[in-house]
Amino acid sequence: MDLETVAALGSPAGRALLEAATAYDDGAHARAAAGDPTAVDPLKAVTHLRRQQPYADPRLVAEVLTQVRLRRRARPRLGGLARLILLTDDGLEQATRTVVADLRAQRYAAAGATHVADLGCGLGLDAAAFARAGLRVTAVERDPVTAALATHNVAALGLADLVTVVTGDATEAALLDAALRDADAAYVDPARRNPSAQRDGRSVRVTNPELWSPPWPWVSQVAARIPRTAAKVAPGIPHEMTPPGGCATWTSVDGQLVEAEIAWPELTPPGTRRRSIVVSSAAARPAVAESAVDLVDETPPPVGPVGRWILEPDDALIRAGLVAHVVAQVDGRLLDPHVAYVTTDADIDVSPLATRFEVHHAMPYDLAHLRADLVARGVGHVVVKKRATSLDPDVVRRDLKLPRASGSAVVILARVGDDPWAYVCTPD
Repeated sequence: MDLETVAALGSPAGRALLEAATAYDDGAHARAAAGDPTAVDPLKAVTHLRRQQPYADPRLVAEVLTQVRLRRRARPRLGGLARLILLTDDGLEQATRTVVADLRAQRYAAAGATHVADLGCGLGLDAAAFARAGLRVTAVERDPVTAALATHNVAALGLADLVTVVTGDATEAALLDAALRDADAAYVDPARRNPSAQRDGRSVRVTNPELWSPPWPWVSQVAARIPRTAAKVAPGIPHEMTPPGGCATWTSVDGQLVEAEIAWPELTPPGTRRRSIVVSSAAARPAVAESAVDLVDETPPPVGPVGRWILEPDDALIRAGLVAHVVAQVDGRLLDPHVAYVTTDADIDVSPLATRFEVHHAMPYDLAHLRADLVARGVGHVVVKKRATSLDPDVVRRDLKLPRASGSAVVILARVGDDPWAYVCTPD
């Protein structure tokens, strides 16, 4: 994409094409869902658009169809905003989910922020969330095309009065000084993909924080100047990256770990070093677990035999090292000190922090014995889950070769001590 294309997509003709293409795409997917296997066809979409606007630039038609594809892909992440904005593949890959961006913006507002410097704003979606929370935003983006898309997006969302998009490299001293001059808070989302390296059609992830763009030492320098600073980071970051007095937060949405964030002291809840936020569409508000101590200082939870229930903590708690929080909530214990399965006899549901399974049978893992038990229970469909064992759930499920039956079960495989065990369960 180039600047000319961004302008064309934002023009009246581009917007009309986008509306027509979106309507056609919605209809095609509806027909496909109703049983028409030929409904979703890019060639049919092109033909339809050219009939609608026979004089449209073919290149614009192609870009419009790309936007429709990206918008459909973005809906689970961005919700209704996806129908209003312009996207790129890499931009969507790094875009913050709307619900998570809004939660962060609310925390900034609650901490007293009024003007956020969004340094490396990408498509402008975090900047838009800050603006929805009533904050002014100076959004800096190095790539001119991405900056143009961010400008378009905040305007399309009705937030242009609160967001100023600046094109330039935030790591350049003069531009950084200007961006921070009136700001009382900062947010950084370093690029963690290398666009010049591709694998399976996507940019390659960069795991070393020193090689992020901007690099982590630069982010720390911004935080030294603006104490209300937070940065979005990869979920696999080491806990040691959390600054003194700061907090690392892992967030999941409907069971999927979506991001981690490191915040400096003025954006950190008092006495919090590690935190998980679990967002569930089934719950009115996010569930939060937190600890005041570093992971290395955490008191190990008790370990003991399986009880009536096994609980699988959400990935956000596991990454945050907060499995002990679930143990304490249910008066439970771990099956093994190195396995993140909690067991208890207490009938206590801590959803959505953990998924609960009722245990019907526990046995040392043996495929033949496991199969015999499932057949005796009338189980014809099984879900296999595992932790800390080399057993492959797909292979186990295939090799069970269960006969047709109406029953279902969940088989949890876990290493206990040196040996794998199998637990035949049903979900709560």
